[in-house]
Parts: sequence; C-alpha cells; structure tokens
Amino acid sequence: MRWVDLRAGLGAPNQLFRWVGDPAFGLEAEATDSGWVVWLLDTGAVTSVDDFYGEVRAAWGLPPWFGDNLDALFDALRDAVLGPAMLVWDGSGAVERFDPQFAEGVVAVLTDAIAESDRFAVVLRTDPLLTRSLTNVVELSD
Repeated sequence: MRWVDLRAGLGAPNQLFRWVGDPAFGLEAEATDSGWVVWLLDTGAVTSVDDFYGEVRAAWGLPPWFGDNLDALFDALRDAVLGPAMLVWDGSGAVERFDPQFAEGVVAVLTDAIAESDRFAVVLRTDPLLTRSLTNVVELSD
C-alpha cells in the first residue's frame, strides 16, 4: 500500500504496517499535515523491559505513575486515539532481540488497540521486528 492511498482513505487504516519506502520520506510531517496525530517511538537503544517503558513514557509524555505493563500500554493507546492517529515505531527489532516474548506481547497490545479504534495505524519503520505474530502486517511505501 502507498502512503497517499492510506492518507486518502483508500485502504484500511487500522493496520500494522512495515515501512518499505524511502527512509528519507517525511512520514511524520505528511501524516501531521493530513490531520493525523502522530506519536513517535524509538526503541533502538533499549535493552530491557524497563528501558522500553521508560522510552514510551518519555516519548509520549506519560505521567510518572504510568504502569509499566502491557495493560497500561493498551489503556494509554485506547485513551489517546480519538481521531486519525499513527504510531511510527523505529527500532522495534531491538525489543525483539532482548525479549521476543515481550515483543510479541507489545504487538498483541498494538493489534488490540488497532481493532478498537476507528482510524489507528502502527508503522514499523527502521529496524522492524520480525516476530512470528506479524501475520497481518501490510507493507507501506511513499
């Protein structure tokens, strides 16, 4: 699928996507200019579950009392997705390398959040995870 088609509403926005387009393409700016709320998450340097939640908390401006667990992650996503929204996740492969089961749990949470939303896309961009649970991932390009 191409970004222009997703932006125009020609494809199902509630998907987990793997970015296969030009790495220099300004996906965040394009999405923001099109009225999408964009959250960035870069977990390329994380080496533990605690690091992951610390990065989520910092990147999304979550309060210090945010629970470091998958249920709290789901609640944060569910509460925040009010309109067209996109999570651009760089470095998801690092999470898979330090804890494959945890990475699958995060994917399950993202998939559940996608299913409960009207218009929520998750884009695995640089260093995407390759977990077995990615059976319905759609390739997205510029």
